[in-house]
Amino acid sequence: MLSSAIGSLLRYGLMILATYLVKHGVWTQSAAEGYVEAAVTALLALGWSWWKIHGNRVKFLVALMPGPHTEDEVNAHIAAGLPVPSVLTPSNTVPGVPISSGQQITN
Repeated sequence: MLSSAIGSLLRYGLMILATYLVKHGVWTQSAAEGYVEAAVTALLALGWSWWKIHGNRVKFLVALMPGPHTEDEVNAHIAAGLPVPSVLTPSNTVPGVPISSGQQITN
């Protein structure tokens, strides 16, 4: 349902752009419809891919935090809304969750 709503919003925004391009003779009406549908499909696929990659990176970083973790523990940690390491954690740094004093929380 969420993907349908996002797709509708993307389609609406792209149709505004397509209307402008048709009005100025850059595209024909049928070409505009085809381009809009292709763009919406591509943007939804890219967004979904990014979301999955981002989620997997968060799970990976939580699993790397000090202490042994099972997959169920990692999923429970994330589902509970507990702090997680930044997805921008460098590959040469042990993941941790920053706190206000500049130290890091490690489990």
